Amino acid sequence: MSAPPGLRRLARAAVAVLAISLVATACADSGSAGGTGQSRDTIVVVSGDQASNVVRDYGFTNGTDNQEVTNSLHAQLIRKPYVDEQGANVKVQDLYHFEPFLAQSYDVSADGKVFTFHLRQGLKSQQGNELTSADVVWSFKRKFSSKGGGMPGYYAPMLTDIDKQVVAVDKYTVTFTIEQPGYGFTLLGNLAENIGSIYDSTYLQQHATADDPYAIKWGVSDMLNGNVGFGPYMLKSVTPNQEIVMVANPNYVFGPLPVKTMIRRVVPDAATRANMLTRGDADVALDLRPSDQADLASNKDVFTPTATSNLYQSITMNTKQAPFDNQLVRQALAYAVPYDQIVKDVYHGRAYAYQHLLDDKQPYYDGSALPKYTYDPAKAKALLAQAGIATPLTFTLTVSNASPSVQDSAVVLAAAAKDAGFDVKINQVPAAQVFSDGLGGRLQASMGTGSAVTMSPPYELNLLTQVGGGSNTSFWSGPEYDAFAQVMKQGLASTDAIGPQAGPLWSKAETMLVDSASNIFLARVMSPYSMRADIHGYAQRTDRRIDYAAVTAGGEAKTS
Repeated sequence: MSAPPGLRRLARAAVAVLAISLVATACADSGSAGGTGQSRDTIVVVSGDQASNVVRDYGFTNGTDNQEVTNSLHAQLIRKPYVDEQGANVKVQDLYHFEPFLAQSYDVSADGKVFTFHLRQGLKSQQGNELTSADVVWSFKRKFSSKGGGMPGYYAPMLTDIDKQVVAVDKYTVTFTIEQPGYGFTLLGNLAENIGSIYDSTYLQQHATADDPYAIKWGVSDMLNGNVGFGPYMLKSVTPNQEIVMVANPNYVFGPLPVKTMIRRVVPDAATRANMLTRGDADVALDLRPSDQADLASNKDVFTPTATSNLYQSITMNTKQAPFDNQLVRQALAYAVPYDQIVKDVYHGRAYAYQHLLDDKQPYYDGSALPKYTYDPAKAKALLAQAGIATPLTFTLTVSNASPSVQDSAVVLAAAAKDAGFDVKINQVPAAQVFSDGLGGRLQASMGTGSAVTMSPPYELNLLTQVGGGSNTSFWSGPEYDAFAQVMKQGLASTDAIGPQAGPLWSKAETMLVDSASNIFLARVMSPYSMRADIHGYAQRTDRRIDYAAVTAGGEAKTS
């Protein structure tokens, strides 16, 4: 009996791409126009917010700086390689293959259920302790010990019993065992993301107590306690609400980094961040407005990445509350959205029409049956009439007050939806409140951006629909959902999640989700980052964070 074809491909890629990846990390080229100055080992990053918690297992803390700092501290067993994309001016991630990272290699059993990872020997953490299989096992026990981090939900149904499924075979070998081979691709995808980060258990256990057996609370008590991983950078200093300084980890798996120091400064105003980039006072500016990025396009000293994205902008309706407990009303709103106008007037070319969830480049994808929602006020009114709804129908749309583009999109929607029979009241609240009120079922509808960093079809679909899931704020249920769940079950039972048997099932499930209109997908949004033209090595990632280990500053761009 042999492993499923998809898993055989992944296992072969794990070995074959290793040598290539080591070169690609050093040679990735952002395609920027500059690069004639001297190389430098310090960069300045300006962000609208500041990381406040880098302990991923304590609880998900959203925000650009939180995720970028956390990602820079940690490393995983495997990662996604960077590849070229037609039409892009940067590298992107290969979503369907993986390469070794902390692991030297991995292989898959003949039945596709056992993944064996062989760790690099002699690799040291930020604290100088050697990586062993005990670190891997302990890391996953820690992840599953706290519900705050959401790990059990992210890893379901692949991992449900860590003691039985994650086993140290010897000092440098660890196995992950799953019940069905169809879970394998999603497991690998998760292991390649920050939810798969491996910690220095030797160091953390020194700070564990009976009340805090995995040193989670200890880690949160002081952000500088966060140097507990194997990632490329370490925290050096934190000045609240002002600045974070990070330095290169001397023990990093791929050796010395060209950028030794990263200074992350808080600059709340997006326009000011763009101006700092223009003046050369910053090397990288995060969370820029699309209009600012458009203005920077003519500046030869500034580079703005252009590539496809997995970041979607969407409207989510609470299907447990009137009026959106009626599918016809939800579909009416889908025809009241001025999709093209939002892409043009709000995003200035930094977004593109994309009205569904899954990656249309995934193997065996077929979106031909998807509903074709367009801005059609007459059709929206007809659906409202069919639902027995008198117009104008008033509802409250909640958005984050920290997302200018989403706020602008909501204003454009409200104006256009009047002709479709809707009276949209916009409610701006802090991002954390949008999240908590959404999960608490207290919102009628919300607009925001989201993504699944693990680009596995079942993972993406479950993220928005799983009962009790951390991203399910539509609470879609009923006969249509039951039918959707049955298709999902059939897909998970296949031997290869990205194979010919499962592919059509994911397409069918997505069609059912889009038809339900519990979530209306407006567009895909490109990276909100710009940088100096002599910053090389940027790659578009599914987590939308910058891999600073691949970045160089100044000098000529390296080519492979």
